[in-house]
Amino acid sequence: MTSRFLTAFTLLGLTVPAVAADPAAVPLTRDDVKQALEDSKHATPRLPLPPPTDEEKAREAEAAKAREAAAAANSETSRRTSHGIVNNGRMRNLYLSDYSDRSNAPAGFRREPDPAQTMDPAFRVMMFWIVSRGNNCTYCLGHQESGLTSRGIPEELIAALDADWTAFDPAKQAAFTFTKKVSLEPYAIHDADVDALRTYYDDTQITELLLAISGFNAMNRWTGPLRITQESHREFLKPTAEKFAATISPVAPLPPGSAGKGFVPPVARPRPALETPAQVQKALEAARSRTPRLKLVDEAATKERLGGLVGNGYVPQWMRLLAVFPKAGPARIEQHLAAEQKGTLEPRYKAIIAYVGARNDRAWYALGHALNRLKALGFSDEQIALLDDPEKIESANDREVARFARKITVDPALIDDDDFARMRGLFDDKKVAEVVYQITEAASFDRLTEAAGLQLEE
Repeated sequence: MTSRFLTAFTLLGLTVPAVAADPAAVPLTRDDVKQALEDSKHATPRLPLPPPTDEEKAREAEAAKAREAAAAANSETSRRTSHGIVNNGRMRNLYLSDYSDRSNAPAGFRREPDPAQTMDPAFRVMMFWIVSRGNNCTYCLGHQESGLTSRGIPEELIAALDADWTAFDPAKQAAFTFTKKVSLEPYAIHDADVDALRTYYDDTQITELLLAISGFNAMNRWTGPLRITQESHREFLKPTAEKFAATISPVAPLPPGSAGKGFVPPVARPRPALETPAQVQKALEAARSRTPRLKLVDEAATKERLGGLVGNGYVPQWMRLLAVFPKAGPARIEQHLAAEQKGTLEPRYKAIIAYVGARNDRAWYALGHALNRLKALGFSDEQIALLDDPEKIESANDREVARFARKITVDPALIDDDDFARMRGLFDDKKVAEVVYQITEAASFDRLTEAAGLQLEE
């Protein structure tokens, strides 16, 4: 048993004996975060991940040398080429290879350097750190922790991400506030949230922020539920600044009144009750007449930039939003289209997942698109309505997919072994992984399109 689970849970000032928590317990303090990251090196993935091959081990040995050179060079290029074995990439390549035509690109999670993207890499990693802490995604948090350290961000400033945002300039504080809300309350984004950013950022920069935040939330919903093992070479157990030693996180999914040190079970983040069918129709009608919050590229320019990715008909607004980025935009569009069109998972389950995600995120633009997919597959209004209450669905497969999708959409930190056991009782491991991936895609698309306030096409 690892040291993490020998630590006592502390809840509302009371301690109870710790157990091997499932779902993963939430660390209270900065020192507890570091211990959780260290212990994640021993995590057992919820889907099988074979041991590294001799070739991968040899590559890791070379990467270890490259990391030393990268630290000396302190450049983004050297940093990205010195990773060696990355368990997340291995998991994606094992289960999601059907979603990418490029064997050298991790399926579904590619990053494309883009001249229109101006976000400082360290700032980007800080945002990712906040998202991962909020979703209690230990694997991602470990990567961002290492990323910040390698970029020279001091320990005290990393600790401030979880304790005191006044340590950062007003522009970063505004971005962090937006990051937290889009991540944890995507259903509650309003014009004022985007307007608050305009003091510091133009529309292209806000779109870049939103695209990044959406992607971070997708990644958390992949690595967290799968409980991917942290790479052993990362270093986490370093001294903590005294001023942050006992600070309790305002970001993590902690019970109200949490105090002390140690770990506590994650708590659900309640969302409003789902709307009635009449309220849904009213919201969809409003989405058809609203004005987008962010500037879009016009249709002609979008077609020119995207080439074969756009058909002969109208160009949907989500493509026009992403077309502002000449490289990253087409890559993200290609990724979304691949999620719909490729893989071995049946279109039925993909459409169910898209609907459940959009419905629970109140992503009205995405919901309109998901409804079209369901209706094209022959779903009746009655069958669609049942997706709002998965326990009433007669089909065991549909019911479990809808239930699984809702839980990862709303509370990824609460996923446990039983959730995966039920899925693996109905689907093979590849399809279970594809279900998780489809949920991540929905989480990203929901946040991107709804925070941007896109107008739903007729």
